[in-house]
Amino acid sequence: MKLISTLFSGMTTAIATLALVTSVGMAQMAEVPRANNKGDFMTAKVQGNRGLYNNINWLVVDPQYLNCRNTPEGTVKTQLESGAIINALFSNNGKGDAIVIKNGQPWLKVESIHPAGPRFNSGVCYVRANLKYIAPINADYLNLFTRE
Repeated sequence: MKLISTLFSGMTTAIATLALVTSVGMAQMAEVPRANNKGDFMTAKVQGNRGLYNNINWLVVDPQYLNCRNTPEGTVKTQLESGAIINALFSNNGKGDAIVIKNGQPWLKVESIHPAGPRFNSGVCYVRANLKYIAPINADYLNLFTRE
């Protein structure tokens, strides 16, 4: 009986240690911008332990396509496919935000990076900064795939 109790105690300790290590590792991952209760992203920056960081990568989540406009609320320049990754373009050499507010609605200044090459990129355009259309991508998560 004592052997079973000792084994159980050791297994419990091992599981607790694993859970702690896992949660500590996950806590070190970068955060992403959060939408407000309307689903709008009011900033493309996120607070880190050393100040504000730019969230550069975003995913198009609109189920069909997303209109990318010449200006906020402007004419449609191109349509971005669902699943496309877009890069936020920050003002003031990265010190400003990539979100522009127009008539109370946030717009994200972006450029899509097309896998077939630069000539297929969208160029600079604006998309509505709302969870219905886009989602921020955690840069630390992407970096896991580029490590050697």
